[in-house]
Amino acid sequence: MNANEFENKNVATNKPGNQNENFPKIKTKFEAYNGEDPYLFVSYSHKDTAKVYPILDALYSKRYRIWYDEACENGNDFREELRNRIERSEAVLLFVSKHSMASKFCGMEVIVARENGKKLFPIFLDNEPIPAPFEILLANTHHTSLEDKEKFLRTMIRDLPAIAMDRLTTENGTIKKCEDNGKSIEVGEGIKAIQKGAFQNKSSLANILLPKSLEIIGNESFRGCSNLTEMIIPINTKQIGESAFRDCISMKRLEIENSCIKIGERAFENCAVLDEIILPSGLTEIYGGVFNSCKSLKNINLPEKLTILGESAFSDCDQLESIVIPSNVTKIDDLAFNGCTHLQSIELPEGLKKIGKSAFKNCASLIQVTLPASVINLGNAPFRGCKSLKSIKVENKNKFYKSEFYKENDKEYGVLFNKNKSVLICYPANSTQVQYSIPDSVTVVCDWAFNECESLSRISIPDSVHEIGEGAFCNCKTLNLVSIPDSVTMIDDCAFRGCISLKKIQIPSSVTEIGWGLFDGCEEQVTVYCEKDSPIYKYCVEKDIAVDEFSKYGND
Repeated sequence: MNANEFENKNVATNKPGNQNENFPKIKTKFEAYNGEDPYLFVSYSHKDTAKVYPILDALYSKRYRIWYDEACENGNDFREELRNRIERSEAVLLFVSKHSMASKFCGMEVIVARENGKKLFPIFLDNEPIPAPFEILLANTHHTSLEDKEKFLRTMIRDLPAIAMDRLTTENGTIKKCEDNGKSIEVGEGIKAIQKGAFQNKSSLANILLPKSLEIIGNESFRGCSNLTEMIIPINTKQIGESAFRDCISMKRLEIENSCIKIGERAFENCAVLDEIILPSGLTEIYGGVFNSCKSLKNINLPEKLTILGESAFSDCDQLESIVIPSNVTKIDDLAFNGCTHLQSIELPEGLKKIGKSAFKNCASLIQVTLPASVINLGNAPFRGCKSLKSIKVENKNKFYKSEFYKENDKEYGVLFNKNKSVLICYPANSTQVQYSIPDSVTVVCDWAFNECESLSRISIPDSVHEIGEGAFCNCKTLNLVSIPDSVTMIDDCAFRGCISLKKIQIPSSVTEIGWGLFDGCEEQVTVYCEKDSPIYKYCVEKDIAVDEFSKYGND
């Protein structure tokens, strides 16, 4: 088969008098590529358009990006344009014929291509002999035959650089795989789904336009697309899969249009420069880890119909400064705002029922929190590591929790308890009080209850207490003297970890449950006063911690 078999059968000639009257008037099915992604430069004579354009259409149908000049131009400016296009191209398709070999433009294009190290792909349109200078320039290039159209296309697809293709594998309206590594991709209408991992780790992809027909974005579809800058999720998209855009570290803007969408866990985790998020007004749930580690996010308007903030939803969003929780939210799950170190204020709505475990852990700038009357369930250590926390207030009508206030230097501090004050949940870490007496109604000192209370040097524990929780006094850096009453039977893990000033502590033989790492960070200077052969005595001997067999401090 020769080049004529590619020709368009509806070729029309230009009208007499037109400056291009010797050239067949046909058009390609596409416009010349003008983007920034890798493309093929086409060198040809306009007298050969009837043979060349059908070949370009065939290559375009295989999703190659192609640049060609559509008009016969003259002048130095156009030469510069051609030179620039060749320099930016990935490779050069050279259509060889008696016309192109006689063209000063084609000659210049071949020379520029060779000067810039561009690979040449000659396609012979006729059997005319090649002028000697061109024969030298085309030496050692791969010449392609047109004898068999299908074989020709297979050969070209095999040999042409794949980077110059928009390579999307689709089946029944689903994108199965993308083999393109270009900067911009437009997905055509009719696509309803993107399969798991289809675009994963396409590191050059900066922009992608998704069609309105799209309904499902599969798990990890765009994970690791490290140069993707913006994402607009179309109105008909019903589902974004787990980790779909995880690690898209250059994404700055996100807009989601469909209120009924389900956003999978960790969908936008570690989008480190994401600072603008537009969510649909009817969105009701944000699942676990969806915006985890979006470290540039400073504020966000949450939809009014939102009811649930999932586990770690905004964890480690360390630039988040303030947030208003919508009135319909009933649950803030575990670690939802963990590590939001710049979060200074948060408004919790009346109607909120549950605050999960460590929900505000390490929110180091949070100053004050008010728990509404509706809260019935507080997870373990909700304010662990909140170094700046001065007061926790509970609305009077709350049936499950209360706060006890005390004044110091004209400032009011609030300590969080359960309703009957049998459980001490949290003491405000930023209190400047140096001594505190736990009320004698308390039976349990919760996990991390006094964590980071750096001003507290003395603590009085009543004989009503029988349990001291994990990390209860962790990082109380000025705490130097503690006496544990014989009502206590359990001291959990890391209870005095980081208490670097702790010199003396009395622990009775009633303490039979002893957690690991009890004195991590202060083992060398602490002396434990206890009875010989008691559980704590054996623990200290095993850990090489100093012990004194007396049961009381004495006067020293």
